[in-house]
Amino acid sequence: MNGIQREGEERIHELARRKSVGRNIEWLRENLAPVRVIYTDLDGTMVGPLGCFFRDSEWEPTLRPARALLAAFARNVDIMLVSGRHKAQLRETARILGCVNYVAELGTELVYNLGQEVIMNIGDLEVTGDSVYDTIVETGVVDLLLDEYPRRLEMHAPWSDVRDCTPLLRGLVDLREARALLDAGGFGGFELVDNGVIPRKSPTLDVPVTRAYHLVPLGVSKEQAVRRDREHRGIRREETVAVGDAEADLPFAHETGAFFMVRNGLDNNPHLAGEIKDLPNVFVTGERMGLGWAEVVETLLGLF
Repeated sequence: MNGIQREGEERIHELARRKSVGRNIEWLRENLAPVRVIYTDLDGTMVGPLGCFFRDSEWEPTLRPARALLAAFARNVDIMLVSGRHKAQLRETARILGCVNYVAELGTELVYNLGQEVIMNIGDLEVTGDSVYDTIVETGVVDLLLDEYPRRLEMHAPWSDVRDCTPLLRGLVDLREARALLDAGGFGGFELVDNGVIPRKSPTLDVPVTRAYHLVPLGVSKEQAVRRDREHRGIRREETVAVGDAEADLPFAHETGAFFMVRNGLDNNPHLAGEIKDLPNVFVTGERMGLGWAEVVETLLGLF
């Protein structure tokens, strides 16, 4: 490890210490009301490696997240899943976990009571195809991205094969460069959103790290969906928190009373340190993945 890398790790460690949940208990008690909704990302946040709820980041068995989930249910706290996953995938996950409300495909669909009510959330996009997904693909915007970034970007198969709203890709690109490409190509009505690191490697990509990307209508995001949900259900901001691990999750801080980044999220996205430092309602868990998620729930339930 060279000096620059060591200095960077020391800065991340110091930020995590200063923004730790334990050091900011009084802020949380003073600025939050009893929490009614916890908006939570799934992969890399609530669940551990390969989407397992009963394994920690080191693949060790654990019941701590399950106990935290049951404790939240006992206090009538709604655990609302917010994910890039398709709503059919989320429905099965929600059924197993005992949750009933979720936000699918990075904010494009708000689903209540396991699908009894679905609110589409696609901004100003005019649907001209058989689905939102088909409408986006038929514009040619996906082809533009794939042609521009050969062996750096590809469809996130097989999960990209079953989508209703957002094309799902994987690879590694500069988002500012990609946004400029979309604008120049006449696709300014769309945005490529980074939804975090994928642990699997693709043999058809030449990238050092693989990240998941969603192509969404401009203005549609996880945090925008949270705002719409709060308005729909009449929930005050201070009655909500969010937990996540990716760049797409950090803006939750603007729509909830507090946002918690699980520690692996900070480690995988050190470029977010400057933003995290300057946001007063953003905190970093000491634990990773599901244990970090449990740390948040346990802390919140102990506040009031």
